[in-house]
Amino acid sequence: MDTSSVSTRENLKDLDIDFIKDIGWASVMWESLQKCMKKSFLNWVDTVVTMSQNEDDIKEWKTTFLEQFEERCIELVVDIRELHEQVLLNIEKYLERIQVLCKLLQIDMPVIGQQKLGLYQEQFQLKKQIKLLEQMSESRLLLFNPLHAKQLELCKNLGKEPKFIVKNSLPTVEDIEDLEKYIDELEQESFKRLETFTSIKGELEQIVSQLKYTPSTYFENAVLNGSENDFALTEDNMESLYAFYNSMKKELDNVKEEIDLLWNKIENIWTLLEIDFVERERFRKKYVEISKETLEALRQEMRRCENLKMANIKIFVERVRQELQQIWKQCHCSESVLSDFRYIYCDTYTEDLLELHEEELKKWTAYLEKNKETITLINKHRRLWDKLTELEINSINPDRFNNRGGKLLKEEKERNLLFKQVSKIETNLINLAETYERKYKVPFLTYGRTIKEYIDDRHANKENAKLMFKSAMKLQKGTSMNMPSVQRTTSTLKRNMAEFPSTNPKKLKVVSHKALTEPKSSRCQLKIPKILVTSISSTKRWSAERKKRIEKIRRISGQKEMRDTSSYIEFQNDLSNRKDLRSTLDGLGGSDE
Repeated sequence: MDTSSVSTRENLKDLDIDFIKDIGWASVMWESLQKCMKKSFLNWVDTVVTMSQNEDDIKEWKTTFLEQFEERCIELVVDIRELHEQVLLNIEKYLERIQVLCKLLQIDMPVIGQQKLGLYQEQFQLKKQIKLLEQMSESRLLLFNPLHAKQLELCKNLGKEPKFIVKNSLPTVEDIEDLEKYIDELEQESFKRLETFTSIKGELEQIVSQLKYTPSTYFENAVLNGSENDFALTEDNMESLYAFYNSMKKELDNVKEEIDLLWNKIENIWTLLEIDFVERERFRKKYVEISKETLEALRQEMRRCENLKMANIKIFVERVRQELQQIWKQCHCSESVLSDFRYIYCDTYTEDLLELHEEELKKWTAYLEKNKETITLINKHRRLWDKLTELEINSINPDRFNNRGGKLLKEEKERNLLFKQVSKIETNLINLAETYERKYKVPFLTYGRTIKEYIDDRHANKENAKLMFKSAMKLQKGTSMNMPSVQRTTSTLKRNMAEFPSTNPKKLKVVSHKALTEPKSSRCQLKIPKILVTSISSTKRWSAERKKRIEKIRRISGQKEMRDTSSYIEFQNDLSNRKDLRSTLDGLGGSDE
């Protein structure tokens, strides 16, 4: 008998048989054991009786039976107790496993023993709980591991640090959801960078093709010749990509700028050299692309043309001088401005002289473009002023009453319309001049005069000319001058009323001016000639009755001068109703504004 059996025998409790009466299966088992023991014991006794009647033999066999029976019973108790101990060990182990899994899963420990099951059933339930927790762990790992691997790949490609790295615990559901969102952000960033890389690479390929550029570094070769999947879309690489693209784009822009500049120069010098248009067109068609090949060809053509220009420098200077004369005229320059450019008469023809002329031409071309609106309005004002002058002359022409068919009324309407247009233009011109002076701190000048002086002089000349015409008409009436003289007076009036400012430098005061600014001249003062009307005795030339009629006509004429010309029809009706006046005197007191 081993020590465990002895120890078990010593530790066996003396229990009352009555404690099993409430345990159904134990009572049934006890009855079965009793029957089995009885039957076995009786069969054993029957066998012993037949074998021997010797007390010593029977005693030995009896002792052996009792010992073996007791040992078998103790072994059964030992076995069940060992099973009991194993179940306890399993329960403890399972509880520890459950605790570890709950910690990994970051969940609370489940409550054990609430069902009040036996140890063996509790062991079974714990085992099922462990299996369930392990399935949860495996499920999370199945979700997390691919996401984690994808995160590492994207972060490596983008040059970013991984956000979720779980070492000692499983990720929670919230961790997995956050990781999925982070991966979405990484994928979007990767897509954007890849899209940018693809776009920039396409543009770089075009630029490189245009410039015939050869990659000089490993990075440039990787961008232009490598696969898109092999290019790491890190922040450093993207910055290098932008730098490479910007440098190539800047170089292309410089080439474009130089090509445009060269084309402009070549076009100008072709015009100066009078190069055949067929030859020009052939050269243009040959070099239409933006490339270094085109740039080099243009440089060579420029050098060739420069050599030809140097050989014909005098011709070019004279041409630019002619253009200068035209632009000065368009800009309403005074003689003082023209004389300020002292190189206009220089006869030492050099490249520097041509450059000075070209710079002067550029300056005034820019001035004309900048003040195009003002100069255009001045020219329009001149045209309308001349037309208005012509109509006003017609309005005081003695022969105007000979016209029929409503022509005078049409002219009157046109004159009123022109007067409104001229007034509006004058207002606009004054506003533009004030804006110019505020901006450039110098007045805008036209032929040496400010806009206000120009307008005032126009109106003053018109009024002075009208006064001169009235004096001439009075002299004509006093001396009975014939019609040709009236026509000469009318022509003189037209010239005076439409007088254009003189550009004679002797009549203009030179005013200092800055670039793109017209010098100011003194205002021309018109000297109104005094016309002396020789007194002629009326008693010798007219009768008293005729003198009275003439005086009436003059009074009517004086009143008509105070009214608008539109009163002509009333005046004509008044004359037709006055029988004491003769029609040959109609128009001697013509009106004007």
